[in-house]
Amino acid sequence: MIIPAIIAGYAQQDGWIAALFGIPIGLLILWLILHLSSFYPKLNLVQINDRILGKWLGALLSCAYLLFFLLAGSTFIREVGDFLTTQLFQSTPIRYIHLLFVLILMWGVWNGIESIARSAEILLPLFIFICIALIVCLIPQMDLERLKPYFGSEGLSFAHATMMFSVYPFGELCSFLMIFPYASKPAHRNKDVLISALCASLLLFLLVFISLTVLGAYFTEHNIYSTYVLTQKINIGAFLQRIEALIATAWVISTFFKTVLYFYAFSIGTAQLLRLSTFKPLIVPTSFLMFGLAMMVAPNLCIMSKRLFPTGSTGISPMALYFRHCSFPSII
Repeated sequence: MIIPAIIAGYAQQDGWIAALFGIPIGLLILWLILHLSSFYPKLNLVQINDRILGKWLGALLSCAYLLFFLLAGSTFIREVGDFLTTQLFQSTPIRYIHLLFVLILMWGVWNGIESIARSAEILLPLFIFICIALIVCLIPQMDLERLKPYFGSEGLSFAHATMMFSVYPFGELCSFLMIFPYASKPAHRNKDVLISALCASLLLFLLVFISLTVLGAYFTEHNIYSTYVLTQKINIGAFLQRIEALIATAWVISTFFKTVLYFYAFSIGTAQLLRLSTFKPLIVPTSFLMFGLAMMVAPNLCIMSKRLFPTGSTGISPMALYFRHCSFPSII
């Protein structure tokens, strides 16, 4: 939903090229994550830190990861609330949206990682269908002239956009290190994960490409939810139109699974760090933490957009750059 605006904010009309360059870098990051997991197949991220760095340094690095999981998950909750209350439910208080979302997250984590995975398998076909329908319906409105001039952005901005596309989606997959020890281990698991990540990154690339060719660089950069705006452009025979609720559904589904993984990673990581026998007593406190932090991320959507998007003179907050985009612990 928001990555086209992020990439276009740095690379302008060259955002699609930056996204294309970012795919192999991102796959390399994921390969490193998988390679680390293969060295310690029975240990999660907190246990790996403890094994490599020792008790105190390992605990310190684990705290950085856990703080990242908590803050990033809270930010995702806030993004869902801002989107739904500004685009679909303008009269609904954002706290109610957050509360409903947190309750669903709590229920999912309480039922365990297997229930989360099976739910993802059920909803994946719906998500793929919506994305393919969006791409196909927008093909008639694509204009390649909006991509010119090629390589017209500054070198540093282009490199920044490439970094965003590689580190932002792929680096945040460090949360998988918290679930790999509890998943089955077929011989082709790493290959399956890499192929899945490649398909997902190609989908993100297509969304950036279509946003730039349909909306142009300026409108892509200055629309927080550019993918949602794209669905409002669909009009086939004055019959198939106003289907933006579908992309909203797809985005909420995907954000739910991303957030629930962070919720699960924080809960089980904290239990591991505190040497608890089970993480379930931490689920309710974590829910309260994320609910409260979601409101503390920013006082309103305007401030939120300033922190998340590099548009014009607003700049970008260093703390937001650390916690929201760079996923610095994942690079470590």
